[in-house]
Amino acid sequence: MVFSSLPFIFCILPLFIFFDFVSFNRVNWRNIVLIVISLMFYTWGEQDYVILLIALAVLNYLFGAVIYRLNRRIADNQKSRASLIATISFITFNLLCLCYCKYLYFILYNISLLFPQLNLSPYPNHLPLGISFFTFHAISYLVDMYRGTIINKPKAQTFFTYFFMFPHLVAGPIVRYADLYNDIENRQRDRELFCYGVGRFLLGLNKKILIANTMAGVADIAFFMSPDVRTVSDAWIGAIAYTLQIYFDFSGYSDMAIGLAAMAGIKMKENFNAPYLSGSIKEFWRRWHISLSTWFRDYVYIPLGGSRCSKFKTYRNLLIVFVLCGFWHGAQWTFLAWGLVHGTLLVIERLGFDKILERLPHICSRCYCLLVLIVAWVLFRATSLTEAGTYIEQLFSFTNIKTDDYINIPVKTLTVVIMFVGIFISLHPLKIFSGGTPFDRKFTNVNLIVQSLLSIISIFILYIGARNPFIYFNF
Repeated sequence: MVFSSLPFIFCILPLFIFFDFVSFNRVNWRNIVLIVISLMFYTWGEQDYVILLIALAVLNYLFGAVIYRLNRRIADNQKSRASLIATISFITFNLLCLCYCKYLYFILYNISLLFPQLNLSPYPNHLPLGISFFTFHAISYLVDMYRGTIINKPKAQTFFTYFFMFPHLVAGPIVRYADLYNDIENRQRDRELFCYGVGRFLLGLNKKILIANTMAGVADIAFFMSPDVRTVSDAWIGAIAYTLQIYFDFSGYSDMAIGLAAMAGIKMKENFNAPYLSGSIKEFWRRWHISLSTWFRDYVYIPLGGSRCSKFKTYRNLLIVFVLCGFWHGAQWTFLAWGLVHGTLLVIERLGFDKILERLPHICSRCYCLLVLIVAWVLFRATSLTEAGTYIEQLFSFTNIKTDDYINIPVKTLTVVIMFVGIFISLHPLKIFSGGTPFDRKFTNVNLIVQSLLSIISIFILYIGARNPFIYFNF
């Protein structure tokens, strides 16, 4: 189930609001309601795999308790060897579960290609919804417990509320127990925060339905089109459409997740900050999917040595992080290539290209960043490296343009208007398209009215059965 669906909007969401309201502002009751509704939400989409989710939650709670007890035996502020071994073992367990569910088929399939004599016949497993996200939630919890970032002894109800909480359960943002446990344990009625949450949810719903879904249709046609039929114009329209689709799709989901959490009295940090305004790839990763980039920074990049080591090791660390980042998105060579491209560009910028970008007019650095992002998104969207190579080659086949080249993608006038609206919002963010953050709650009444009116159109589009995919539900 996705947030932008009629069953969620007219069934799960009203149930959640009603039972949360009648819990009489008792924190324990409200947390139990949130846990039950979250499990109902996950069961609706995954059925049997809810057992896996519950098992991982129980095991990681016990893992955290073990680490906490081992840490209490520390003398002279030195981490005990037993605590370190336990933490590494528990993290390895989570990663093995993730690898089995998400990467086993990919590994066996490629082995079968290299060694056909083994007669392997792998078949793809069903990918449990959101397993990449709740695996990262578990790992951050265990590492923070080991580091001492989580000071208090973990409470079962608080941890399960954090782990099961449906706003971030299946597609992020990647939130940390240390950031949320205080809100979870001290939830209070907050009318202003609830109204902010409603507005933020509607904002995300409209971004998803009105812009992302419209762009999805254009991108699908362009990428599924035969290269013999697809013109240079078609290729660029498709690439730009996908660039808009993935931004409004995922940022829209993040808006809805942050809004739902706010309705529950919990404040989540922002996940996007106008990424297409970036003047470099380094700046882009400070603005795009912030929860993922900071997770890799804190739990992979810095432990590898970060930038506090030799230049060669720093570049190595960057490449490792972004190869893992690409692989995290999916078990395909295209995702690995996408991560490698971003890592390589970051290394190039660190080698001195960033200084050149700083001296250029801002419009030039922004054009550079947008160009490489659009091309890199082709790798992300394509189903194979061959398809991606053909598409990218076609993007720059200007020498082969003929006088009879034209646009073969059937684009309606309304679609063109929505595309330009998406471009405008991406490059010129207005206050009316932003609700501030849950911490400042600057969602104005005018904004709420505008989003409410637009949501009527969005719900009508859902009612007539329009296609409604979520890109990051595949990860």
